[in-house]
Amino acid sequence: MAANLPDPVATPIQLVPIAPTASGDTSGLAALLQYEGDLRRQPSVSELLYFITNESRRVLSYEQMFLFRQAQMGDNYHVVCISSLATVDRNAPLIQAIEKIVIGIEQSAGITEAHNLTLPALSEDPAMNEYPFEHAYWQPLKNDDGTVFAGFLFTRSTAFAEGEGFRITRIADTSSHAWRALTGNKPVRKIGRFGPRERKAAIIATILLFLFPVRMSALAPVEIVAARPFVVAAPFSGVISRIHFAPNAAVKRGQTLITFDDVKLSNELKLAEEKLAVAKARSERATSTTFGSAEESGEISTTRAEYDLAQAEYKFASEVMDKTQIKAPRDGMVIYGDRRDWEGRAVNVGDPIMQLANPKAIAMRIDLPAAQQMSLPNGARVKVWLDAQPLWAVEGKVENASYQARKTSEGVLAFAVTAKPLSGNPRIGSRGTAKLYGRWVPFGYSLFRRPIASLRQMIGI
Repeated sequence: MAANLPDPVATPIQLVPIAPTASGDTSGLAALLQYEGDLRRQPSVSELLYFITNESRRVLSYEQMFLFRQAQMGDNYHVVCISSLATVDRNAPLIQAIEKIVIGIEQSAGITEAHNLTLPALSEDPAMNEYPFEHAYWQPLKNDDGTVFAGFLFTRSTAFAEGEGFRITRIADTSSHAWRALTGNKPVRKIGRFGPRERKAAIIATILLFLFPVRMSALAPVEIVAARPFVVAAPFSGVISRIHFAPNAAVKRGQTLITFDDVKLSNELKLAEEKLAVAKARSERATSTTFGSAEESGEISTTRAEYDLAQAEYKFASEVMDKTQIKAPRDGMVIYGDRRDWEGRAVNVGDPIMQLANPKAIAMRIDLPAAQQMSLPNGARVKVWLDAQPLWAVEGKVENASYQARKTSEGVLAFAVTAKPLSGNPRIGSRGTAKLYGRWVPFGYSLFRRPIASLRQMIGI
């Protein structure tokens, strides 16, 4: 059976009168309606807050306006927007003093209702001594359930009249509605607080995380080098005339690699040959006079020694002349910089010129920075990402590591680590980044190892 409903004709409709504006004129009401319409058309929260703090002067007279919003954690209110300012520095003394005033309002009178205030009576902060506006008005912004999520603090030199409270309330209601509409009815996304059980679970999880075993690791630059190259060095001091093969070229055993300038050496060989001929002639003449005087017999030993010396000089000059052309002692690939850097250059005995390497016998040379040093036993795991193929890693294992750090070409103090690749055959000369894996340690130790070492170095313990 249907319920008895009142007759809409017989029952009069109760109309709630709308309070008039403070000025009481139609122009003030039109300005208020235009302001509310513009406020609701703001497309984002940041634009809305900027519009509220600066454009509310169209319907209310004030010198400065501070817009507060409840913090995501806790119940305090922070300044998020100020009229005539693009950004808010919460470390500024004035902002901190204003926030303390709102905290005082909350603790004394409560912030759920509007309050007409006098700033000098609320704060003794030195930052407020130079603030030119004495009077303020606090207006809260509320959710549908009546809780406060934000608020306005208007300031000016004269006191706020009671009639202006209507306009401030209208501004707050419209602003609250627009703010909640833009944020899905969640103007403040609170971060939940941990209760005793949650805190205990978080502590246990943190301890377990710090005790979780991980492998120590470090990143370092790496270069692919020849494993056991044959170093071709200068056999004597001279000038390189020609290098017969370009860098990275394949050569066969016996092929000529380097030719030295032999002008000086050929002259020295001819001179040694002539000296040898002279010494030989003198030796033969002295021998033929064996049965002569005693003085002539004594010259035999002298001339014989001169002949042996000349013969040794000739032999040495011949051997040096033979070395003007350096031949490949084995098959391999020629490794050096640029041909133009060597041809026509004078070198000393023992200066390395190039390397002759087997392209299949390669090694990884890793410069581990001293700041990231760790224990690396032979056979430790290595992963290498070359710049030429950054998506694929080359596996390897450590063969040896230097016991003393040295400065690299970049000026970094590093340990030289040599690793052997286990997969792939990267090109000699390739560079990239290597990740070295050490022993297993707790995660907490791996996380705080470097900060603790830096702290000890700083305080000297």
